[in-house]
Amino acid sequence: MMNREFDRRKFLGGAVAAGAATFFDNSAAALGAARSEQTSAKNGEESAIQDLTHAKPAKVQWKAEPFPMPDVRLLPSYWKDTMELNRSYLYSLPNERLAHNFRITAGIASDADPLGGWEAPDCELRGHYVGHYLSACAFMHASTGDKVIRAKANDLVGMLSECQQKDGYLSAFPVELFDRLRQHKRVWAPFYTYHKILAGLIDMYENTDNQQALNMALRMADWASEYSAPFSDDDWQHVLNVEQGGMMESAFNLYAITGNAKYRDLAYRFEHHKIFDPLAAGDDKLDGNHANTNIPKVIGAARGYELTADDRYRKISENFYRIVTEHHAYCTGGTSNGEMWHAADAIASQLGPAAEECCCSYNMLKLSRHLYGQNPDPKFFDYYERLLMNVRYGTQDRNGMLMYYVSLQPGMYKTFGTPFDAFWCCTGTGSEEYSKLTDSIYFHDDSSLFVNLFIPSTLNWKDRGLKLRLATELPHDDRITLRLDAAPTSRTPLKIRVPYWATKGVTVSVNGTQQEVASAPSTYLTLDRDWKTSDVITIDMPFALHIETAPDDKTVQAAMYGPLVLAALLGTDGLTTSMIYGGSGPRGFDDGYPMPTIDLRRRMHRGENGEAPPPPPAPPIDEIWFEQAEASPQYALRFHTKGRGPTHTLVPLNQIMDERYSVYLKRIDS
Repeated sequence: MMNREFDRRKFLGGAVAAGAATFFDNSAAALGAARSEQTSAKNGEESAIQDLTHAKPAKVQWKAEPFPMPDVRLLPSYWKDTMELNRSYLYSLPNERLAHNFRITAGIASDADPLGGWEAPDCELRGHYVGHYLSACAFMHASTGDKVIRAKANDLVGMLSECQQKDGYLSAFPVELFDRLRQHKRVWAPFYTYHKILAGLIDMYENTDNQQALNMALRMADWASEYSAPFSDDDWQHVLNVEQGGMMESAFNLYAITGNAKYRDLAYRFEHHKIFDPLAAGDDKLDGNHANTNIPKVIGAARGYELTADDRYRKISENFYRIVTEHHAYCTGGTSNGEMWHAADAIASQLGPAAEECCCSYNMLKLSRHLYGQNPDPKFFDYYERLLMNVRYGTQDRNGMLMYYVSLQPGMYKTFGTPFDAFWCCTGTGSEEYSKLTDSIYFHDDSSLFVNLFIPSTLNWKDRGLKLRLATELPHDDRITLRLDAAPTSRTPLKIRVPYWATKGVTVSVNGTQQEVASAPSTYLTLDRDWKTSDVITIDMPFALHIETAPDDKTVQAAMYGPLVLAALLGTDGLTTSMIYGGSGPRGFDDGYPMPTIDLRRRMHRGENGEAPPPPPAPPIDEIWFEQAEASPQYALRFHTKGRGPTHTLVPLNQIMDERYSVYLKRIDS
């Protein structure tokens, strides 16, 4: 979340303080005075999807649509545990503290204790997390029906409305930061923060019916339009070199909601030619660009294609997705090192302590969801699942604290923020992510239901009267069970994603009778019959062991079990609480360890007369060099490396906390 010349951690000068990972319980004190709820005649449970997939101005309809989040509910599982930890954290943040900087900027007295980190009164991004917070609360209400979290967020919207200027400007910092941006003076990222607040208000409208939030968002957009109008085209492109978040996407979303072309034109204004022009031509010019500055721009292009049918936007988003996933992504699906993109296929050479910024993963999930809706290819959810399992799940600790980077330097470890003194960009996207885990499990078209993620949950497809229950203990058991609690009123094919990793075959039964059905990896298996209430479908998908090889060094490899990336455990020597909590990444304490090795050289035996045998052939580059081992009290899934030794213990990366690890290992063949 910076421009190339601007290192945000240096800018803060160490303002983020380390502290204990504790947070307030979700008491009445944490709620503050939730004064009132905004109401309207609009059905908020349906509006978010309606405006996303069936907006009146839309020129390109989604071929497969997600269900409204209120129609999907999580069942007990580690996914639900993750969401509940996040809900507790949202409750722990008092509205008075969240609104403090906005009030001070607006000249309204506040005696609240300011928050720290990136929400500190002297941080030029202050206010950004408040926007994320509104989005997270809106999503949490949609995902759970929690009326108290909705009331808390509505109350916060009311507080912010008192801080909005007559011209529509709303921020926790004064407008002078935008003056510096206009003058091309040193400034962090004013539009980035402005976007987060704008997006939070839009999400509050879409998911909680808060009309006041929409009115505030429209006035914010009007101010942005007035601000940008006097710039020449060339001068404005210079402004766009400074990070602006998802301003393009939010402007397009306001166009979708209102049909007012001025918001479409505002979205056009945020088109950044330096990034878009090479992508439109299919060229990979990502090297040297800040990763998470630019992914939201491409989400804006994807949204623009849906609303305008401009084929250039389609090319930009599809080319970008292909370039990143094929040439700039690690085995986990994550991207970026030191927040930047580097040369195409540079993986083994880019295993840094600040790899895989979590915001990048969040935004790549958003982009994948748009592209899937436009073209429902299950390969999009192969990637989505890889990201979700490896660099989304596992980046929240047992107290709900969140990560910034997922380090890939051997011997490093996971680091987490603190409750009131972090508020990084990735704190915000994490708060959103774990509030909306229901939004992409199921999709549908006019006739079929698509099951894309295997997360225990229920679905209520109201239009068809279909009620479905998905149960599974993946990855500890390879069975998925679907039960129809209510049969659909019309014939409804079920399309169940067969992941890329399901190479051992898939077995499907309906009410105990095995079905003969095509089930190749990275396709959908289709069950089409007249369904009855209480029908039970079982799918057995054995997990396969496989290897991911770094394209720039074939001897640098990662072990995978199904969708799970495994990592070698490297102990806890030297680790302290202050190293794990408070810092955005594991830097400044040590340099980690050498990359672990797997010695796959064949043993040679001399002949009867002592003559040396000819050298044996090198093992195949994709040879599986690990095997499953017995579980331990700490790790239900454990694996050991094979070969001459030393033997390394491997466990899922998403399970590792408070311990050093290495995702990639070096194989020795000769």
